[in-house]
Amino acid sequence: MKFSEDVLKTLNLEQQEEREPVNVMQVADMLLFMKTCAERIVQKSRHYMDTVDAEVQMDCMDIVTAKLNDYAQVFKDLIIFMRMDEKTYRGGNSLRYCISAFDSFEFQQTDVEKRFLQELLLRNEITHDYFNRELHQQKLIWIMQNCSEGAMDVYRNLNEYLMEHGLLDKYVDKAGISWFESR
Repeated sequence: MKFSEDVLKTLNLEQQEEREPVNVMQVADMLLFMKTCAERIVQKSRHYMDTVDAEVQMDCMDIVTAKLNDYAQVFKDLIIFMRMDEKTYRGGNSLRYCISAFDSFEFQQTDVEKRFLQELLLRNEITHDYFNRELHQQKLIWIMQNCSEGAMDVYRNLNEYLMEHGLLDKYVDKAGISWFESR
């Protein structure tokens, strides 16, 4: 049996081009990603509270869980970058270290922002402790209902700091968490 060229083209059987992982990102792009994550956390938290449909609520929880993970990672990378820029970085890279480092910048934090940062550690539990997932889900719901807006407050503080210090055009190299000038 012979196939025509047209049929083969419609099946899109050509090999996909492999790409190398990108480990370098501009600070402004990192902030944009963080803002997008924060907006989704807030949006899906509100949607969760506005519905009684259990399936929709579960979808909202899944989305917030994923975005909380992304948010925590970019938060950590930005805090380490800021510490490196001010030459006070001593090698810590845990989420707990980065939350403490954020507090040391003496931002004017809202109450909801403080609560959100305290609860951000749940990301570690959700990611690594599936044995207690029901307990973690209850805590996630509490965050969604009580302090998800704090994600935007943290973003605003970081954005303002990085803008004021002229760091938006810098690049962060994830491979070694280093930074360099824009090209």
